[in-house]
This record gives sequence, structure tokens and C-alpha cells, in this order.
Amino acid sequence: MLKLIVLAAVALSLSACATTRRSGGGNDIVHINPASLANAPQQFDGRQVEVTGLLVWEFENLGLYQSYGAYCRGGEKAVIYVDWGHWPGVTKADSRRQVIVRGTFRNRVGVAQPNGSILISTGAPGSGPLEPGNIVRWLSRPAKPCPSARP
Repeated sequence: MLKLIVLAAVALSLSACATTRRSGGGNDIVHINPASLANAPQQFDGRQVEVTGLLVWEFENLGLYQSYGAYCRGGEKAVIYVDWGHWPGVTKADSRRQVIVRGTFRNRVGVAQPNGSILISTGAPGSGPLEPGNIVRWLSRPAKPCPSARP
């Protein structure tokens, strides 16, 4: 009798888990940081993402960095490429601000394209791009330039 009760409890708990899974077929927004995107870009290609990071808009450096420290160290493994010029409500004056953004991530920079070419951009400090979406929230004022010259 005890075995029957345990089996019934297991069956009920499994069916409960199956009915509470999120639906959406992978179309849900993924909350992630720039370093995780940069380390596994193929896993998030074509996904809607919400990312918190440091917006950087400088000559030949357009990206969303993990942090101010990663930016000052030249953290290419903690940054994704974002062409801020195409994002509504973003200007060069917003460079070095912490921000939460939403958009569609594409794994295109440095990756073989369907036609066999490799997409390279002098302004891309990391994988990407994060296609234009929207600013969810500004989290800071612009930070000062890095204390020492970047490499």
C-alpha cells in the first residue's frame, strides 16, 4: 500500500511540473549579462534578451560592457557589440552610463555568414550585434573616463 501511495504522489508531482512549465517555445525574454552573451553567443542567437551593462559609444568602440571595470581593462570577453546610433533615445552623451536594454541578439560578428563571408566591424569590441530595441531604464549618469589609458 505504501508503494502505491508513493507512486501516486510521484505521478501527481510530475504532472504538476509538466503543467507549470512556461510556454512560448523559446520566445521568452532572456535576462542575461554581457559576459554571458559574449561567452556563448551561438546559444542566444535570434533570442530576445534583456541586458544590464555599461553603454559605451566611442570612436571604434560601440558596445555594452559587463561593468565599468571591464570596460577600463578592455574586457573583450565581457562585452557585446551594439550600434547605438540606431537605438532610439540614445546619444553619444550617454556613453559610460549603466543601462538596462532589450533587443534581439545576433551572433554575426566574426562568424561565417550564409554566403561564406565573415562579418567584421572596426567598432565591434565583441560578439553581436544586439539589434535595436529599447532602453528599459537608465541606472546611472555617465562615468568619468578610465583613470589610465586603455590598451
